[in-house]
Amino acid sequence: MKCFARWEKDDTAGVYFRDQTILQFGDNWDLKASFILLNPGSALPKNENDQTDYLRSKNLPFFVEPQNDEKYVEFSIDRLMLDILKLFTSQFDGGSIRLYNLFNLKNQNSGEAVKQFEENKLHPKMFAKNSEIRFCDAPVIVASGGNAYQENLKTELVRHIGLAYQDNLYKLGKTAKHQFAFLKATPDETGFIDSYHPSYTFKYGNRTEIGELRT
Repeated sequence: MKCFARWEKDDTAGVYFRDQTILQFGDNWDLKASFILLNPGSALPKNENDQTDYLRSKNLPFFVEPQNDEKYVEFSIDRLMLDILKLFTSQFDGGSIRLYNLFNLKNQNSGEAVKQFEENKLHPKMFAKNSEIRFCDAPVIVASGGNAYQENLKTELVRHIGLAYQDNLYKLGKTAKHQFAFLKATPDETGFIDSYHPSYTFKYGNRTEIGELRT
């Protein structure tokens, strides 16, 4: 299991940004799903070694070329990533998972992250450009949780959803008490999809299953 992403620290603002996160497991790089989450969590770069050429050599349809002095580096795998990877390895022999975020500011504490977002929302690294959101023809799982109801974040979620094929949309939803799964989803009249965040559904005595997302 490996994780790669772009990484930037803004010393002036005192914030970190991670985007274009790629999780890979098993013996291939086929895109199994893309998640739309809230923001990056606790994973940190393993080192500063540039992995851009390595990823470029894979000819991945979802690979986004870094701009200017950007580069891809390898990251540690945090708890949320590991939970997602374990679930997918129970169903698939290998592949890639993309993690997109409503905003790219790194902070595993969602309350603090939303506050920092409000203070820095004009930062040029805060949001992914449309051209950087490449769902391809794989499932897109909305799993951004309740914070996505906030006005600016709801706008971002609706924008992401609008870039996906409607038939490929899923959400992390509740199926029973303490039971959650990936379920087919349809946007409401505003283009919004309600969901749970995996940091909740994989903890606190809850169980998360692959649900309607099957091979």
